[in-house]
Amino acid sequence: MQEIKYIEQGNEENCLFLIHGFCSGPEDWINQINFFSQHFTVIAPTLRGHDGKNINSRPMSIEQLSNDCVEIIKERKFKKIILAGHSMGTRVAIDMASKIKNLYGLILVDGSRFSNYETYFDELSSFENSLNGQDYETILRQMFSSMFFSPKYDHHKRRIVTRAINVPKNYSLTLRRNTIWYDSHCVENYLKALNTPILLLHSTKIDKQNGRVPIKNLDDIPYINFIKLWTENTRLKIFEETGHYITIEEPEIVNKQITEWLESLKIHLR
Repeated sequence: MQEIKYIEQGNEENCLFLIHGFCSGPEDWINQINFFSQHFTVIAPTLRGHDGKNINSRPMSIEQLSNDCVEIIKERKFKKIILAGHSMGTRVAIDMASKIKNLYGLILVDGSRFSNYETYFDELSSFENSLNGQDYETILRQMFSSMFFSPKYDHHKRRIVTRAINVPKNYSLTLRRNTIWYDSHCVENYLKALNTPILLLHSTKIDKQNGRVPIKNLDDIPYINFIKLWTENTRLKIFEETGHYITIEEPEIVNKQITEWLESLKIHLR
C-alpha cells in the first residue's frame, strides 16, 4: 500500500519529481507541474505527516521521507529522473539521489543548512530554548511570515502560514529536530558521494534569528558555498529581492531556468 499521496500529471518516459518543503505542500509546485507535464511525467508528493497522517507511525525524519518518495517511483520504468526539492525538500532530494540509479540531475531551490557536526548541539539547544520562550504556533507564524517580502503576495502568505500551523505539532516538531540532526550528520556525506549535475535556484538566506532575508547577487551565501564545496558540476541562478517561494513568485523565470539547464543536459523538451 502506498502510504503517502501524490499528484501525477503527464505520461512521458522521463520523470520530474518535485518535493515540497517543511510544513508545505505540492501545490507550491503547481506552475511547474502544469508546465513540465507537457514533457515529463511529473510527480509531486505530499510528504508524510503534512496531510495530518502518518500511516504505520513511521519516523518523522528526512530519511523516512526520502524512502517514502523512492517507494513511489522504484517500480516505474522511467528512462531518466530529475529530482527537485524546495527548502527542506532539498535534503530529501539529496538523500534520494543515492537511492536512484537513473538519476540525471538535481534541482535545489532555496535550500539551507542549520548546523554542521561541530555546531549541532548549539543549534539544537538554541531551537529548544526558543520553544521555552514562546509557543510553537507563534514560532511557525513568524517563520513562514518572514518568507515573503512584498505585500503583493500577502494572500499567499496567509495561506501558507495557515497551512504550516495546521500540520500536527507532533509531526512537524519532530521533523524539525531531525532536520537539524540530518544537516549535521548526513547531508555532507551524501553530497560527497554525488556524481550528478545540480541546478541551484536561490533567493534568500537565513539570519541569526533563523528568519529569511532577501539576498543580492554579490552576497556571500553559506548554502551555495557548501554545495559547491562538494559538487563542481553546478549551475546557479540568484533571485534578488524575492521571497522564499520563488516557484510561486517567479514561476516563468524558474521554468525558464530549469528548461535551459535540462537542455544543457541533453534532455530536450519537445
